[in-house]
Amino acid sequence: MERYTDTISGEELYVVKHFNYKHYYKDREMTIYHRTDGPAVEGHRDDGSVGDKHWLVNGKLHRLDGPAVEYLYGRKEWYVNGVFIMELDKVGEVTKRME
Repeated sequence: MERYTDTISGEELYVVKHFNYKHYYKDREMTIYHRTDGPAVEGHRDDGSVGDKHWLVNGKLHRLDGPAVEYLYGRKEWYVNGVFIMELDKVGEVTKRME
């Protein structure tokens, strides 16, 4: 387990590498995903390129300046404080939205 200082909040986070993913946690028990200066879960492919990314704050999917989830194959999902807003497919077409 590594330590990481969030550059926006100044919080000390716990980082765990698991297979090709990095997981950022607020607590030592690793139950609350959290990061404000980037994705709290980020995947990397074997060739080093970026994979899936998930932005979480206090354990909830959350991002105000873009999608909270970006999948390797192009789908993107927007959430604010854990509430689903919308989803776009890989060409940018809305596939689901908040009702």
